[in-house]
Amino acid sequence: IMNRYPHELSGGQLQRISILRSMLLEPQFMVADEPVSMLDVSVRADIINMLLELCQKKQTSLVFISHDIALTRYISDRVAVMYLGRIVELGSSDEIIHEPRHPYTRALISNCASINPSDKSESISIDGEPPTPINPGPGCYFAERCFMKQERCIHEYPPMQEISPGHYASCFFLE
Repeated sequence: IMNRYPHELSGGQLQRISILRSMLLEPQFMVADEPVSMLDVSVRADIINMLLELCQKKQTSLVFISHDIALTRYISDRVAVMYLGRIVELGSSDEIIHEPRHPYTRALISNCASINPSDKSESISIDGEPPTPINPGPGCYFAERCFMKQERCIHEYPPMQEISPGHYASCFFLE
């Protein structure tokens, strides 16, 4: 590989090299932003396992950013679900996946494919377009697309509330 140019390498090879290069400096903290999003499914598991193994071996903390909530669950101990740059739900991976409380988190999880074919869950549709991030308005950023929206949501942003120890969500209707 040393004598090859980047255009001569596959996506998986390039990703492995990028991860290894970043680990050469032995960082204490690493941010991986969609590290496997453009890779073939057959290569994803190898890259993820290599990343986790390196982080564990070098005792490096990892922030893993992804739109794939199922993959995030496999990788992380804790999950922060964000919408338009704000954390809307935060907690342990298992609690977020099994007990999602924020409407956006519930919609994300309802649209993930299950490994179990007998699982029959209704997906929650997210209609409309997100507001502009430049001026999202005074209310909840998700309000215009939310299936639980009420008048209050349009005028004020809900505070972050602790639902259970270590599990937080920002919604007026968490009950």
